[in-house]
Amino acid sequence: MSRAAPKTVLITGASSGIGRELALEYARRGSHVMAVARREKELDQLVSDITAAGGRGSRLVCDVADAQAAHDVVAKAAEELGSLDMVIANAGVGGAQHASRTKLEDITKSLAVNVTGAMATLVGAIPIMLHQKSGHLVGVTSLAGRRVLPSGAIYSAGKAALSVFLEGLRIDLTEAGLRVTDVQPGFVDTPMTQANKHPQPFKWEAPKAARYIADQLESAPRIVAFPFPLTFLSRLGQILPYGVYKTITKRSSGR
Repeated sequence: MSRAAPKTVLITGASSGIGRELALEYARRGSHVMAVARREKELDQLVSDITAAGGRGSRLVCDVADAQAAHDVVAKAAEELGSLDMVIANAGVGGAQHASRTKLEDITKSLAVNVTGAMATLVGAIPIMLHQKSGHLVGVTSLAGRRVLPSGAIYSAGKAALSVFLEGLRIDLTEAGLRVTDVQPGFVDTPMTQANKHPQPFKWEAPKAARYIADQLESAPRIVAFPFPLTFLSRLGQILPYGVYKTITKRSSGR
């Protein structure tokens, strides 16, 4: 069933990339957007852009790598907005490290944002939405969470963990009236992916991705995955024998 745009929406990682475009998109659709990120200057510019276009935008500075801060900022947002209809745990970091060069700090930095920070954000919203008896929890993972790519062990593991977490939330919370969606993008043109040196087929522009995500979230599906060619290939990759998958991915990535 299609639903109207949420009256209030919190988006983490809103200072750039998909998060920024989602904030602009939901503001255009009439939502009061609470933009959350660690870069204050970029957040101020975003709110200014939203206001100039006739929308409603607010911002809170928070580094979601600090799990307690990521958890607490949700309650603060709900207090300022008066309600919290949707929370999008979008903040994420990329990076590719060959296993032979991986350091412990690579793991801790990535998982602090992509896993712990995202989970803390979503968990912070649960009691608020249970009290409201409604709400939509959204986590932005990746098609890379379906099966790992060369030099992508940390990133893929983190996204896979968040996907499983979202599935668990869905099982536990659906009967209470909460909706849970796992957004799994392929390659999207953002500052993060611009640093990639490997091939990025079927890449979408960030505004296109934001429009598609917002359109799909209206019906609160379990999963929003795009683009279709990569979605299909990722599903195929899940059933290929390891040896075949390894050969194909290493050749296609040039690694």
